[in-house]
Amino acid sequence: MSWDGTGQHVLLTGASSGIGAAAAVELARAGARVCLVARRQERLAEVLEQVRKHSPDSTVLAADLSDLDGLASVADRATEALGGRIDVLVNNAGVPKRRRVVGMSPADVEGVMAMNYFSPVRLTLAVLPQMVERNAGQILNVSSMGVHMAAFGVGAYSASKAALEMFTESLHVELAHTDVRAHLFIPGTTLSEFSTPKDDNDPPFPVDPATAATSEEVAVALVAALGDDRLITYATEKDAATSATKAADPDAFLAGLRPTFAQITGAS
Repeated sequence: MSWDGTGQHVLLTGASSGIGAAAAVELARAGARVCLVARRQERLAEVLEQVRKHSPDSTVLAADLSDLDGLASVADRATEALGGRIDVLVNNAGVPKRRRVVGMSPADVEGVMAMNYFSPVRLTLAVLPQMVERNAGQILNVSSMGVHMAAFGVGAYSASKAALEMFTESLHVELAHTDVRAHLFIPGTTLSEFSTPKDDNDPPFPVDPATAATSEEVAVALVAALGDDRLITYATEKDAATSATKAADPDAFLAGLRPTFAQITGAS
C-alpha cells in the first residue's frame, strides 16, 4: 500500500533524528511539502537538506514542543510556512522514560505525560478546526509497542502512549461524519537515538540489530499508513502479530513473561 503525497502539506514533529528524520525524507519522496519541527535547529537543517532533494519547498520550524502554551503559535507558524493550510499532521515527537515503578518520581510521570500526551493533543486541537472546516485532512499519532506488549520498566512512557491511543480512537469515531481521518501508527524496536542510553533514564534493554527495524524501514511503513483506512497499523508484521497475541489473552501473555521480568528485577 502506498500514499500519494502530491500537493499535500505535512506538519511533522520530532523531525530532527530517528524515525522522524527518516519520515521527513519519505514524505518528501512521496511528493509532500513538509514542515519539519523539532528543538535542534542544526539537526533540522541537516535533515532539510535531504528533504529538499525531493521537495524543494519544504521548510523547518525550531520549537520546543514541551512548551504546551506555545503550541497554538507553532500550529499558526507552521500553517503560514506551508502556504496557509496543513493537510496532514504527524505527531511523532516524544521522549523515552525508562524507569521502574519503584524508582519513579511524580516528575517522571508528569514530564513524560506532558510531552507524549498533552503536547500532541494540544497540537491536534490547534490544527483540527481548519481540517474540519475544509472537510479534509489526516492526523497520524505515533504510539509504541510498549502499549501492545509489556510495560516492564517503561510504565510512565507506556501510560502516556496509551492515553494518546485512546484520544486517537476518539478522533477516529467522532470524525466519522467527515473526511478527516485519524491514524495510530505503532513502531516496535527501532535502531535510533530513542533507544540509546540517556542520563535521566534507566539503561535501555539490549537491541539486536538483526531483529530491530531501521528508522528508514519504519518511515516507509509510517507513510504507507496515510494511505490506509484502518485506525491502527504497525511498523512490521511481527509487531502486529505480537499485539494480536497479547490482545487474545493478556493474562496468559503476561504470565509467560513474568518469570523473565522477575529474574531481571532480582538480578538488578
